[in-house]
Amino acid sequence: MGVKLHVDLETLQLIQGPGQRSAVSSLRFKRGDAARLQVVFLENGITPVTIGDSGTLEIQIGIKPRNQFDRSYLAHTADWSMPSEGDDTPAYECALGFNTLQLNSALNIGSPTAEELPEITLMGEITWREGAGEPTSTRTFLVVVENDVNRGDEGVPTDSDPAYPAPGTIVLKSDEGFTVTLRNTLKSFDPNTATIDQFMDAFATLIDTLKDKEIL
Repeated sequence: MGVKLHVDLETLQLIQGPGQRSAVSSLRFKRGDAARLQVVFLENGITPVTIGDSGTLEIQIGIKPRNQFDRSYLAHTADWSMPSEGDDTPAYECALGFNTLQLNSALNIGSPTAEELPEITLMGEITWREGAGEPTSTRTFLVVVENDVNRGDEGVPTDSDPAYPAPGTIVLKSDEGFTVTLRNTLKSFDPNTATIDQFMDAFATLIDTLKDKEIL
């Protein structure tokens, strides 16, 4: 899974893209997946730039329970690849894993007493610093992690026996042995030319027929 993020270096917000300075409302990921992130830092919200000497630059992204700043990470990485020197559109990349024991616990996976949650809303932040310099961080952003559906241990569903008939083969049969279907009952009815009275008469005839045959 690849996700491209844009950081406005003036506001330190995640924004929609170059020249689109509306803040990203949230990021969504799947529990158990590994997300490939590509982060582009934008000067004045427009121009991609580097944020320091790649030899001394440190970057990390961390995700924690929302408003629980002193808790341990649920997902985190400080392993980033740097852009090539002279790249016109420099971007920083990392792989962020969402298969952690801490995240599983937050979703109640494996809990003997609580139901698993369908998703959980967390908070995230990207921080960088060059050498021993002071760190710079993005504004805190929301991260929604959805519980995963396919886990690999479900097995294969068993076909029913007998198989359910195709819709076109389903008919209604009276106790006199003849077949009654909606199409045959109304085959002389033309909806393009029928009046309201004709429609009501045809509908009443159908209902009466089904009641007589004890189908309704």
